[in-house]
Amino acid sequence: MKTHWESTAAKMTDTQHLDEKATQYIQEMRTWLNAQPYLPKDNIDDIFLLRFVHSCYYDIDKAKIAMEFFFTLRLACPELLNNRDPLSPEMQKVMEIVNLGQIATPEDECVWFWQLNDPGLEFYDYLLDAKFFMLSTDSYFLAKKTLPKADIVVLDVKDLSLKFLTKFNISVARKLAKYQEGAIPIRLKQVHLINASSAMDKIFGLMKPFLKKELTDLVHFHTAKSDTLYKYVPKENLPADYGGPHPPLAEQHKELVSVILSKRKELMDDTLWRAIPSDKKKISNPSPPIVSSFRALAID
Repeated sequence: MKTHWESTAAKMTDTQHLDEKATQYIQEMRTWLNAQPYLPKDNIDDIFLLRFVHSCYYDIDKAKIAMEFFFTLRLACPELLNNRDPLSPEMQKVMEIVNLGQIATPEDECVWFWQLNDPGLEFYDYLLDAKFFMLSTDSYFLAKKTLPKADIVVLDVKDLSLKFLTKFNISVARKLAKYQEGAIPIRLKQVHLINASSAMDKIFGLMKPFLKKELTDLVHFHTAKSDTLYKYVPKENLPADYGGPHPPLAEQHKELVSVILSKRKELMDDTLWRAIPSDKKKISNPSPPIVSSFRALAID
């Protein structure tokens, strides 16, 4: 029996364009990659190369810039990418309080969900949360073969309070912001913070200096018991938690964890998709390229 994701994901590709140009894009990206001695060559299939071309709206030069930044930035983030066995006690800890999910919509979009279930933030760890984000997106890129027309992020911040400020890690936040803005190969369209309390203004104010204006302009806040989210994300594209017909996030989370575990061997490789260290190419804090992850995004 197919999972919810598998039964709907086939709809999520710019099929006509890729059918015509895919081979050309793959060949050019592969030739370029093979000519870069400091960039990795393992676990890079054709669809992975296409992700960068697709996320850059088929501008091959921008795709190369974005891909290089993806690899080099990961080299500078050992705290987010080392020692991340999904069966380890620390990763199991964060998986117990954070639910993640993904819904493929009829509009060829992917809605990414993050839900925190930790009232009082007794167990929350910002570094582990960021590490889990990297783990889950890596498993998505390893396992899924789809290229959504756009990506929408929904964050349920019902349990975030001012105590979050004591958990915040500025160094990790800077690197995570660079990764999300300039490296990750998706087409970010909207970011929604739902069940937002008044504390979110201060929390967002703390994080805003690390974010580009292009990203902050995509952020929308929705208070508890508000139906304003439906103006952007139709109810039929939401899980049961938020009034939609799809499985609740707790169930989707189990499916996502199963995908992570299926790719455990690759995810435990500390060199996965990282630039190769060398005396000539030392990278401690790479700067984002001119091309951000928004990549000339045409927002609907």
